[in-house]
Amino acid sequence: MSELFARYRKAVITAAGVIVFIVAGMITMLLTDSGNEQPTQNQESRNESANQNRQPQNESASQESSQPPKILYVYITGEISKPGVYKLSEDARIFQLVEMAGGFTPKADTVSINLAENVADGSHIHIGRKDSLQSPTIPGMPANVRANTPVTYSQPQSQTGHVNINTANASELEKLPGVGAVTAQRIIEYRNQHGNFSRPEDLINVKGIGKSKLAQILPHVTAMNAGGSYSAGTRVIQPQSTLGQIDINRADQKQLEGLTGVGAVTAKRIIEYRNQHGRFTKPEDLLKVRGIGAAKLNNMRHQILIR
Repeated sequence: MSELFARYRKAVITAAGVIVFIVAGMITMLLTDSGNEQPTQNQESRNESANQNRQPQNESASQESSQPPKILYVYITGEISKPGVYKLSEDARIFQLVEMAGGFTPKADTVSINLAENVADGSHIHIGRKDSLQSPTIPGMPANVRANTPVTYSQPQSQTGHVNINTANASELEKLPGVGAVTAQRIIEYRNQHGNFSRPEDLINVKGIGKSKLAQILPHVTAMNAGGSYSAGTRVIQPQSTLGQIDINRADQKQLEGLTGVGAVTAKRIIEYRNQHGRFTKPEDLLKVRGIGAAKLNNMRHQILIR
């Protein structure tokens, strides 16, 4: 009986040990799973946060790359097939603008302009005529004389080597101190719009030329006017004989524009006044034309011929 009880007790103790071992193993597994789960959740949280931080940068980069290129608007005139305002990309060059405008005319001066230069937004590019680079002529000379008889003039010895701002092309103007391609183009544009310079000091009216730059330029320039007169500094020198005088009673608009200080508008007014009131009898009659004052008449008086 005691032996049977001993066996039963041993079986119970063994079963209890197994149960304890199983329970301990289960507790260990639960604790291990719980410990592993927490880092995983933390890692997922960190990854999600990193993705959120990267997303705005990627979206910003995408937005920047999707922005359209800047558009430039440029005005081109002169000896070009299709003058006008053109729309170009920000990296466009002048030769591309010329192509868009249909190319140069046969009379275009293609040497004085830098075709490889970048265009600037809102700029005005004027293509000059190549015949203005040939033998100098006196402004205001009748067209038939200018075409068939090459008229030249020589400056006094003291003026040799000076640049005539009324006939110089862009490359010649760029040789002046402080004058680059942009300022040279502005001088030409001003000359085309307002007529010849009466004196070198008038360069102060050109955008980009201030008092200090004008002081550097003056010793190197002259302003040769119609009739062969020229101005150097504050002195105006008149030759013994006057050439290219214009008969204001017979001249057409283009010829009248050869008068100093007379542009297209004033030339039309002279013709309109002449048609309404008859021929001019003396130079002072031009004072009756709107836009011509005493100073302007004095500048052109030596060019006027009345018949």
